[in-house]
Amino acid sequence: MYELEKSAFGKYTRYILHNPLTNNSFSIVPERGANVLDIVFSGKNILDGYHTPDELEAAKWGKSVLLFPFPNRLDRGRYEWLGKKYEFPLNNAATENAIHGFVRDEAFEVEYVFLAKNHASILCSYAYEGQRPYYPFPFSLEVEFMIHDSGTFTLEAACLNLHDQPIPVGFGWHPYFKLADQADAHRMQLPACEKIAIDERMIPTGARSEFADFQRKKRVGDTFLDNCFFNKKTSGAYKMTLEGGDRSIAVKANARQFPFFQVFTPPHRESVALEPMTCNVDAFNNRDGLVTLAPDKEWKAKMEITVDG
Repeated sequence: MYELEKSAFGKYTRYILHNPLTNNSFSIVPERGANVLDIVFSGKNILDGYHTPDELEAAKWGKSVLLFPFPNRLDRGRYEWLGKKYEFPLNNAATENAIHGFVRDEAFEVEYVFLAKNHASILCSYAYEGQRPYYPFPFSLEVEFMIHDSGTFTLEAACLNLHDQPIPVGFGWHPYFKLADQADAHRMQLPACEKIAIDERMIPTGARSEFADFQRKKRVGDTFLDNCFFNKKTSGAYKMTLEGGDRSIAVKANARQFPFFQVFTPPHRESVALEPMTCNVDAFNNRDGLVTLAPDKEWKAKMEITVDG
């Protein structure tokens, strides 16, 4: 039977949903962007998350952050919507772009915690009233996180447009996986995909090219990736797999809901980020995969991690 434990995590409260019989668990800090700190199966953590409150506050590398209302980069923070121009603050100094939206810094409310014999879940919600001049579109966002003793962890998101006009919406999640001591020791396989060409500021040029490097499972080695890919599958589910030691994970997503994904091997070379995304980089401008959500309509999407070993 799953149990709930709450503990202080700096100025925040950490929720730990765990099964003492199977040693499966995950912990989350709803008040800081509903950030997942760890996902544990059989006593082994698969995430490279934040270990201390100071790390969570600094949010370096955006570990396990929710990416909304857009994932990845927005060219110089600027976009136009329904004939009006807007400009996000630039929070990615290296490329002079806005990055990953703003909900990762916001306090989510806990709507419920569900505990059962072989699974547990927590539903977190964020109500936005449109107070930011660069995104003056009210919405509500709910994200449910669920762990199951069968070896799965799922994230399901739902956004409701509370504005009186259509709003632009993009979503992603930014988990880093660590199954071995270094990123180089992992073995990775990606679905059939195209690599999105980017300029020196990491904004898409409009070109795409076949990417075959990891069509078969192979060692990451010294490969450096910080790239967005377009999944060539047009329906059903696709998966990205990662192995390290005697463990493996698969990140699965629906091809229609998440036609893009990002792979990042950070400079510290300690983990690999596999990030399903609903849209391309700079989607508020190029509209590639962007969801136009009508008033009073809801958008939903779901992704799943399966664990073996």
